[in-house]
Amino acid sequence: MNIEKTIRATKDHLNTLESRLNGLLRPIQPRSEFVTSVRHRLQVTQRPAIIDRFTNLQFVFISLLGVISGVVLVVMGARFLVNMLGVGKSNRIPN
Repeated sequence: MNIEKTIRATKDHLNTLESRLNGLLRPIQPRSEFVTSVRHRLQVTQRPAIIDRFTNLQFVFISLLGVISGVVLVVMGARFLVNMLGVGKSNRIPN
C-alpha cells in the first residue's frame, strides 16, 4: 500500500514537472545546414579505424592467438578442478 502511494506521488510529480516544462520550453527548427551535415556524416560508410590498421595476415594471427589462449585457460581450469576434487588419487593414508 505504501509503495503504491509512493509510485502515485512520483507519477503526479512527473506530470506536474512535464506540464511546467511544456509551458517554458518551445520547440525550435534546426538550421537546414546542420541537418544536412548530420545526415551526410551518418550516411558516410567508412570502415572503422581499427579495421584499417590490421592486414588480413595480422587478423588471422591475432585470432589464432586468441583461440590458443582460450584453450590454455580451459586446460588450466580443468587441471585446477582435477586437483581440487582429488580425482584419481587414492584416499588411503600411507603407513
